[in-house]
Amino acid sequence: MANSIQRLKEGAETRSVLIIDDDPEIAESLSRILRVFFREYVIASDGEEALALFYERFKASNPFTLVVTDLELPKLGGLRLIREIRALSPSQPIVILSAHDEAAFMAEAIAQNVQGYLLKPLAMPKLFNTLEKVFSLEHVADAAAESTLDPITGWNLFPVLNERIAAGEESPITLMRLRVNHFNNIIAFVGEDYANEYLTELSRLLESLVYEPKGEFFRTATDEFCLLFQGEHIDYAAELAGNMASVVRYFHTSERGIILNSTLSVGIASGSGNVLLHSKRALETTNDRSGGAVSVYSPLREVDDPSITSSRDILRMIFNALVHEDIVPLFQPIVDAHTLKPAMYQSLIRIRKDGQLYGPDTFLNLAISMGQMVMITRSMIRNTLQLYPLLEKGTLVVINLSSNDLSDEGLVAYIRFWTERFGIDPSSVAFQLINGIETLYDDAPASTVSELQREGYKIILNHFGAGEFDLPLLLSLKPDYINLHPKVTEKLGSDEGIGHIIASMVEIVHLVGSKAIAKNISDAGHIALLNAARIDYIQGYAVGDPFEVTYE
Repeated sequence: MANSIQRLKEGAETRSVLIIDDDPEIAESLSRILRVFFREYVIASDGEEALALFYERFKASNPFTLVVTDLELPKLGGLRLIREIRALSPSQPIVILSAHDEAAFMAEAIAQNVQGYLLKPLAMPKLFNTLEKVFSLEHVADAAAESTLDPITGWNLFPVLNERIAAGEESPITLMRLRVNHFNNIIAFVGEDYANEYLTELSRLLESLVYEPKGEFFRTATDEFCLLFQGEHIDYAAELAGNMASVVRYFHTSERGIILNSTLSVGIASGSGNVLLHSKRALETTNDRSGGAVSVYSPLREVDDPSITSSRDILRMIFNALVHEDIVPLFQPIVDAHTLKPAMYQSLIRIRKDGQLYGPDTFLNLAISMGQMVMITRSMIRNTLQLYPLLEKGTLVVINLSSNDLSDEGLVAYIRFWTERFGIDPSSVAFQLINGIETLYDDAPASTVSELQREGYKIILNHFGAGEFDLPLLLSLKPDYINLHPKVTEKLGSDEGIGHIIASMVEIVHLVGSKAIAKNISDAGHIALLNAARIDYIQGYAVGDPFEVTYE
């Protein structure tokens, strides 16, 4: 990290930044961070003031190196401000810093070719990565001032790609977005000149892998390319992406005695609208643990299969729900097994459409495969925490997190931000690991869970009694609560020995230092059997239905 910061400081004496936020504390805090990397910083508190400051500098041929703006601004909104700046200077580097994570804002931002979309509260690693991309493209911007070509790859730059897509707005296209993983590390190890030589050879290799249709390559960021095909070629693009990822994994050059190699992640989208956004989302769902990865997002693919048409409708429902904040939490009580009084409330995800509520069976699998779940989960977290003060005092609220959610680098900061915003004690919030203990086999989710525990949030582990269950890992994790697998408790009343088995499982849970929860209990006659097994909490229709909470 120290080397990265030192590298970012190089050239600071020539840089200037315009910071736009109507919250003076946030603006001042951000300026304290950025003054390390910029000689001059200017703060504006509304959109009109910011546009006037930008225009004054632009007219004097002394533009800001970077503009950092919020979206919700007085007098002139952030998106309108960006469009006004783009009209004056299409290549002006712009970074958005906002609490908004809704799809509509992100789609518009990508259409305006911003260099970064950072969420409040600000995660420092993401800021540094964004600055590194902005600064490393400074020399490219200078060299390309009279040209639309990237001097390293010989490919057109992002503005040309944007023009191509806009020109054929009604025609379907297929877009492959390719990220050279760890390219910034290569720059750090051997310097820009050698890193660019590696990139030049890599670009020639990628070109050689494309046959028919040929398509057109673009360089859209320091470590990112796009390959555009006219028409729908999703199967060809997926096959090509797999070939590219495999070949790049073994491709290397040698500079300064160091073997340089990387891996390739590819996001693919197809259709006639929002393809830039969809390809970006597809790319963001990939990971590099297997040496390169490919993700496909093609909701507008036209085929005769009625299930695909249904999927397209579901995707539109998800998108609209994110835009119009129709992600709705229902709350189901988890009661004390002895008093049957609510001790917790489980937040259950629903989507509202045309006055009806749709459960996860309708949209969950498609949302996961299309990379929508991180945004849906964030919306659920925010909405659940906002409604929590309306629930019974002294109870906990339980929110589900999947392995994918826990791999989100900004998740803990996001949770912390909204917990503090709504004045909630972290110990009143429990996060349920819905994928069970297997979640913790990967470093990123395990690290996130540890961080949540350090901050005082409760942890609930799922699926005890079925599948793999690592007892040493369980002892190390020390979860606050453990859910017995419903496939065990559903045998109550039909298997004479199951009560003793459940009692033994509960004893193990207690020895670990956790409390045991029986889920999906729909028969009130089983409550006494669970009490005999010393279960701590019960959830299910036998003790309480899910209900909606609203502000009057």
